[in-house]
Amino acid sequence: MFSQALGRRVRLGNWADQQVSTYRKIREAIEEQRWDDAARLANYFVDEANVCFAIYRQWIPDLRAFLGENGVERTEIERAEAEILAKLALPDGTPFEAYRQWDVFLTRIEELVRQIYREEGESALAALDVAKEEWRRCHDRDVDHSYGLMSEIVARLGESSIGPMWEKVLVPLFSWRYDKFDIDKHAWDAALETLVLVACEAMRGHLVGPERTGDFELVETEDRFILRFDPCGSGGRTVRGDWIEGTPPRMEPPYNWSVSREPHTWNHGQTGICHYCTHCIFLMEEMAIDRFGYPVRVIDPPRYPDTAREPNERQRCQWQMFKDPTKVPDEYYERVGRRRPSAFGSRAQGAPELPSVTGMPGAG
Repeated sequence: MFSQALGRRVRLGNWADQQVSTYRKIREAIEEQRWDDAARLANYFVDEANVCFAIYRQWIPDLRAFLGENGVERTEIERAEAEILAKLALPDGTPFEAYRQWDVFLTRIEELVRQIYREEGESALAALDVAKEEWRRCHDRDVDHSYGLMSEIVARLGESSIGPMWEKVLVPLFSWRYDKFDIDKHAWDAALETLVLVACEAMRGHLVGPERTGDFELVETEDRFILRFDPCGSGGRTVRGDWIEGTPPRMEPPYNWSVSREPHTWNHGQTGICHYCTHCIFLMEEMAIDRFGYPVRVIDPPRYPDTAREPNERQRCQWQMFKDPTKVPDEYYERVGRRRPSAFGSRAQGAPELPSVTGMPGAG
């Protein structure tokens, strides 16, 4: 269904349905021989993936540019990036190229849809698994590419550069994706529904979960919605390592990329928070509080190391979205160095107008 708020189609359904991955919904439709439903969902799976793919097309150039703007020579940036990409070869040894891998994924989706319309169930299920894996390989290497650049920024400019880095990288995302959650501009009942909906969509696109299918936990309580990921397909996998391909946490050889070692507001004063995860805190808590007077989501990221394998022992990333944004507990302000204001909304905070950004799907 087309969403006017987002300017594109979304997958509707109750909250219990939203936590079920689109991968699993396609599989169920094929098994039940609901061929048209399966084809529609397969095409929508591309939409979900593109939410993530598009954001890395902005992030990676901006991270690269941040190094240059802070005095790193172009030749040094190119050398560092070549070292990062050399670690991201596909399982068969093919060098990773994002657009080429995206095209492979799209081709596999075309093959999946062809099998669906031929009503060849077993072949369609096999094609679905291949398509999902091609997207995972593309997504995970984009995350690694981004993280390698973040680690390079910290190595050259220090951990204190993380805040300014996110200022550069996240303003376009905030302008396009998050300004709609300002209670001065939009009724919160509708904004909250959109906030939870895009969170579910983005996490399905990130292929969260130990099997990397996009399934997660969603709990509704009297005052909030809670999402938990085991792991998140981006920062959580970075900290935990890649269980599908058998590669280690990115803080360990052969990657040796850094993790926070100093207390800052954007890591809740904790060590062991991966640089990627700090964007959630900076974007959804700090930027939102400074602009609206409340966090749009409250984030509890995993910490490195995360070595447990048993389900009841593993760390999970958690997002909380409050039904009344003006009643977020004080502790969530204090851990990012803020205080609850007496009035809420962008006007009360004196927030300036943000630059206009169009055509950007964003992520989460």
